[in-house]
Amino acid sequence: MKNRRITDMGLIALALLMSCTLSVAQAAEILIDSSILDRAMDVIAGKYSESAEIQQEINRLANSASSTFESFKRSNDALEALLVLNAGYRKTISIQETNITALDVSIANVEVVTREIPLLMEKMLSSLEQFVELDYPFHVSERAARIAFARAAIDNPDVSIAEKFRQVLVMYQTEASYGRTIETYPDTIVLSGADRDVNIVRIGRITLMYQTVDRQSTGAWDNTVRAWLELPAGDYRTAVQTAIRVASQLDSPRIIDLPIMAPEAAR
Repeated sequence: MKNRRITDMGLIALALLMSCTLSVAQAAEILIDSSILDRAMDVIAGKYSESAEIQQEINRLANSASSTFESFKRSNDALEALLVLNAGYRKTISIQETNITALDVSIANVEVVTREIPLLMEKMLSSLEQFVELDYPFHVSERAARIAFARAAIDNPDVSIAEKFRQVLVMYQTEASYGRTIETYPDTIVLSGADRDVNIVRIGRITLMYQTVDRQSTGAWDNTVRAWLELPAGDYRTAVQTAIRVASQLDSPRIIDLPIMAPEAAR
């Protein structure tokens, strides 16, 4: 009986020993499996790290590509603006070249005109002197002084060509204005060998008349004979007096019967 109990205790101890042995083996297996898992996790972590680096590189390249594209757009817009500006400059240059050509021609013509204009002014002034001499004798001293002033300007080397020509043109304009104006002014003329104070009335260049201050003598200038002719007092005294009042703006314009010299036949 005692031996059987010992045997049973031995069996129990053997069972416990085997159980312990199996537990150690399983633990060893578990330890082995854990190290493998750690290595696998390390590998996976490395892969994730590489993936993150690759993604960062991809993001960097994408940002770089976007920045390059924006820079390209800005450069392209600047190029288009420069092309438009260049086209405008080309058009401006073309117009300026045309103007330069025209100016060159004008300068060449100015040289010709500068050589010929003194002779032209001399002819114009001589013609004007002759015209005034043959015209109705009104404002004789004033018109002669104007001609003398223009001739002095032409002979003065300190006066520019433009100013000389302007003086001649002003004279022509003044003389032309006499043909479309009327006026009256006091003057002293020679009648029958004696000086008489008269009122002169000029109607353009159609007629030039006088009336003495006492209104006893009325007459008109006959440019054919270059002399004053007395008119019949009964026919023209009132008419000339009315013309003087109209020219003085003392009366309203009206139709007046006045002595008009017949025009000369054209030659």
